[in-house]
Amino acid sequence: MKNVLTQIINMCDQMNRTPYIYLTGGDPILHPDFWELLELFKENNIRFCIMGNPFHLTLDVCKRMHELGCVKYQLSLDGLEKTHDMFRKPGSFKTTLEKIKVIKESGMWVAIMSTVSKVNMNEIPDLIDLVDSLGVDVYAVGRYCPTSVSKAYDKNSHIEPLEYRDFLDKCFKKYEKHKDSHTTFQ
Repeated sequence: MKNVLTQIINMCDQMNRTPYIYLTGGDPILHPDFWELLELFKENNIRFCIMGNPFHLTLDVCKRMHELGCVKYQLSLDGLEKTHDMFRKPGSFKTTLEKIKVIKESGMWVAIMSTVSKVNMNEIPDLIDLVDSLGVDVYAVGRYCPTSVSKAYDKNSHIEPLEYRDFLDKCFKKYEKHKDSHTTFQ
């Protein structure tokens, strides 16, 4: 950990850049050296984002992460409740919505990411309204891109190019509706 962090700092110094690190997991909080790593970030004045799940977030945990330099916590919402819980696990939609408030209360930004497939693409416009109503700071979508092998076996997830264009048009209309809101859409 220390060696990799030193390499990051040295590379950023050479490039005249400020380090900003994204930690991801599953759930990075569960790593046995998680807090030690965050302390190293703090010692080196490194700001960072965590991309994790909501299940171990409490106000105390979020405040401590923020004090150690965590600027943003990113959660996933891959559709409305039934669809998201199908992709993740039962109850995770409600837990994610509850933890948005906790993250914001701690002082961190909240980012929500949705991976879009044919399964959930029709729910994303309503999800845009929802995340904006919750005061999410950043909302982003990423297209599910199956491999050629998975395309052959998973015809229900792959979005054809014209379908994706229509989806993006719907999202753009929602973004325009919310353009003066607090949420940044990506």
